[in-house]
Amino acid sequence: MFKFAFVLEQTLGHVAHSRNIERALAADPEIEATIIPVGFTDQVGFQRLPGLRTWSWRASVAARDALRDRLRGGRLDAIFIHTQVASLLAHEIMRSVPTVVSLDATPRLFDREGEAYGHQRSIEPLELVKRRFNERAMNGAARLVTWCQWAAYSLVADYGASVDKIDVIAPGVSLDLFRPSLLPKRSERTRILFVGGHFERKGGPDLLEAARGLGDAVELDIVTGGDIPVIPAGVRANVYRGLTPQSDKLIGLYRAADIFALPSRGDCMPQAVIEAIACGLPVVATRVGAIPEMVSDGVNGHLIPARNPKELRAALDSLLKHPGRRHSMGHHSRVLARQVYDADRNNQRIFEIMKRLAAGRLAPARSA
Repeated sequence: MFKFAFVLEQTLGHVAHSRNIERALAADPEIEATIIPVGFTDQVGFQRLPGLRTWSWRASVAARDALRDRLRGGRLDAIFIHTQVASLLAHEIMRSVPTVVSLDATPRLFDREGEAYGHQRSIEPLELVKRRFNERAMNGAARLVTWCQWAAYSLVADYGASVDKIDVIAPGVSLDLFRPSLLPKRSERTRILFVGGHFERKGGPDLLEAARGLGDAVELDIVTGGDIPVIPAGVRANVYRGLTPQSDKLIGLYRAADIFALPSRGDCMPQAVIEAIACGLPVVATRVGAIPEMVSDGVNGHLIPARNPKELRAALDSLLKHPGRRHSMGHHSRVLARQVYDADRNNQRIFEIMKRLAAGRLAPARSA
């Protein structure tokens, strides 16, 4: 029996990823797992010290302390930490227990996408400290798992990580939960689904503006936790708040949709796009973050520039006028989901890496 600990960040789309990992663990009889959820909190100390008020610091303190407590209760054969945000203070633990650090984007990539998140770089001395902490965590990890090639390239180019140390494993979804509807769709209108916790950053205002020119045959389903401006005249929209990841209502909205739209102004690798792909939907999204790895323009959807309602409207309109194209793109999405985004299979890949590390059959690669 392998004794593993899983430190799992509980913010944004990482909540759904955590649930998928826990479900996969329940199906693996060889693993005795300790789950350590790390959620956003202001309860950890050091808030008054410059540079230590960040989520990264608080998450790292919480993760380090929880791992120390677990190790006092007995051995661990391997540790998995998602994301690297929670790994910054675990370097001493990594020396004694082989650790896999998982991430959707590097800090350098987040800096590049940061404007849409309201993120700004600190003064250079603090940025240097941040970089050293991240490099130490990445060097200390036995393996690095990234959700996408976008993040893997950054690990190599921006942090000098060895290619041999990196495994690209997409997070995926449960293909039993997220799948096309088996029933014919009854809506008289074409339904466009938007799922984004941060309405503005995810491009919600751009979608509302684009919908103004699509006519009465379109109905928007908007799932968000953010503030929504007044719905423009002539736009049919249903707004849903408080839907939890993988809830029946959320899954039902995916299955009822004809098109998925996420015109993000800044993003990394949004889980909602993977969920839409698994439900066999054509996706209209922006060329930000790792989205171009998920949506192939003209194959399973359309890619458009960010902050461009005019091109968004044109892409949606083309799908509205060509149902056959929607069906073909949706079929390609479902095939892609089976090939790349099966969460159970992908998480088993992570477990196998950890088992090989624990058994000493996988030697950690050295970083450059």
